[in-house]
Amino acid sequence: MMRWSIATVCLGGGLETKLAAAARAGFRSVELFENDLTFFPGKARDARRLAADLGLEIVALQPLRDFEGATGPARARNFERARRKLELTRDLGAPLLCLCSSVAEDASGEPERIVADLAELADLARQYGLRIGYEALAWGRHVQDWTAAADIVAKADRANLGVVLDSFHICARGNPIAPIADLPAERIALVQVADALALQMDPLSLSRHYRCYPGQGDYPIVDYLEAVARAGYAGPVSLEIFNEQFRGASAASIAVDGMRSLRAAGETLAARGVAGFAAPPRAPEVLAPDFLEFAASGKDAVDLADLFAGLGFVCTGRHRSKMVDLYAQGGVNLVINREKEGFAHAFQLLHGPSVCALTLKVDSVERAMERARAMEVPAHAGRIGPAEKLIPAVGGVEGSLIYFVDDKGPDWRDDFVSDVEAPAGPLTRIDHLSNVVRRGEFLSWSLFYKTVLGLLAEPQVEIADPHGAFYSRSLRSPNGALRIALNIGDGGATGVSRFLDAFGGAGYQQIALATDDIFAAVEAARGRGVEFLPIPDNYYDDLATRFEIAPDLLERLRALGVLYDRVKEGEFLHVYTRAFRNRFFFEIVERRGYDLFGAANTPARLAAQANLDEAEARIVAVAAI
Repeated sequence: MMRWSIATVCLGGGLETKLAAAARAGFRSVELFENDLTFFPGKARDARRLAADLGLEIVALQPLRDFEGATGPARARNFERARRKLELTRDLGAPLLCLCSSVAEDASGEPERIVADLAELADLARQYGLRIGYEALAWGRHVQDWTAAADIVAKADRANLGVVLDSFHICARGNPIAPIADLPAERIALVQVADALALQMDPLSLSRHYRCYPGQGDYPIVDYLEAVARAGYAGPVSLEIFNEQFRGASAASIAVDGMRSLRAAGETLAARGVAGFAAPPRAPEVLAPDFLEFAASGKDAVDLADLFAGLGFVCTGRHRSKMVDLYAQGGVNLVINREKEGFAHAFQLLHGPSVCALTLKVDSVERAMERARAMEVPAHAGRIGPAEKLIPAVGGVEGSLIYFVDDKGPDWRDDFVSDVEAPAGPLTRIDHLSNVVRRGEFLSWSLFYKTVLGLLAEPQVEIADPHGAFYSRSLRSPNGALRIALNIGDGGATGVSRFLDAFGGAGYQQIALATDDIFAAVEAARGRGVEFLPIPDNYYDDLATRFEIAPDLLERLRALGVLYDRVKEGEFLHVYTRAFRNRFFFEIVERRGYDLFGAANTPARLAAQANLDEAEARIVAVAAI
């Protein structure tokens, strides 16, 4: 059975921090990069003891570079350098020294010379009781493909010499994957795994900046691992990621991401019937978002309640023991938590009025929590009042919570005293949500939603923002019941950046509510005082040139500030409220055979929000004079 491993180059911090993070994430082996040892205050044997105390095996030392193909005095120097690396590998207690194909300009590409160098190096390594792993770099001077490296290893014919397989180099070069299954298992020294986006870029730049964990990119990682398994390989599978965002983030969180990615890959392999992989409890089926919880206090809470009422929500319940009110309409439940202590209060102190929790109705709470534990997501333990229902929860974006409920457990509504029925109303359900996250968190939260909740990711899209670039990736449950867009932005004044500044971190920015009659919903809300985002007339003039729209419909859209998109026969009508305290806003959507998110209108929304923010800033500036 393969063993999950992680290379220290994936993580930020000193060696002690990296090893501790790997161990906490559940890894039992690591691949050590020499730079981490260079800056370690102790000796190699100290690093070995540190790893052992944490329950970690050091499976390899990386890397010996630019070794093969040298001539004259340079060859002698290379063997002396190799001898020192072998001594270091021995002192670390690692069984393998990895050698990557040379990029030296003066290296000979003569196959016989390269074979002879590797054979002699393997003979030297045998004196130390060690193995040599030879890896083809995608930008190597003469050896760039794993097939060429495997051929050299076979010709050198040493029992302690094997090929290092790296999914990045293989996929970046478009090397064949299926023939890996035909390699003799004893000839595979180490298996490394890294994903990447399918960008048109030279392999070296792509490798140094855009590697990511399995499932975060576009490479066929599961096919690769299946081929390795079919070969009979049973050694370490080591994550090897070069990525500044990874090293700039918390080592603990990045290590956990790595374990999640491998367990998710193992789950797919197990589903394919590949032996040696255990499947974690399957992801829950999300049946619907059950309620959103908002943390607010004082005037914020009063104004938020007024906004809910303006949208047609009615307070249908008050909590038996807490300052928590339930607002409902159709199939939508919104909660305002005004407690003066506890989780929601702490969240509100950090972020102001905000969405602090999302509750999901699933087919099985027990399995949802088991799945979360398998993916290294800790459960949340909050304060429970007398006779109050316990709702299991896990941590979400920026420390918010995700609660799980099902039909088998206690009904959270019983915690509320209610004598009012929820009105039918024009708003029927939560259509989708958006999370704004920092750029360095984008891959992590995408992986979280995929591995913990079983959501499926759609391709990333880029949208113009008046102050920079806006990037979005939508994730949805297989049944479409839960849809979450992850948004990031480049530019100090983008809509995303303004949210991050106001909110003090990542969070829920957009709550989209579905209706079957958007005009009735908007007219009623306007009549109750809800302010919607003003859309410039030019948008509607342009709309008339892009689609054939009946004049009376176009004028109704214009009068109410409703946006419109059409794809084939499907139509999408949507409108946005003004942002509440520069943090979150509501979107009302009507779908007519349309299954997308209206991305074509996002630039109009962003521009309108930017115009409104700038106008309000000018008013404040004038008032201050």
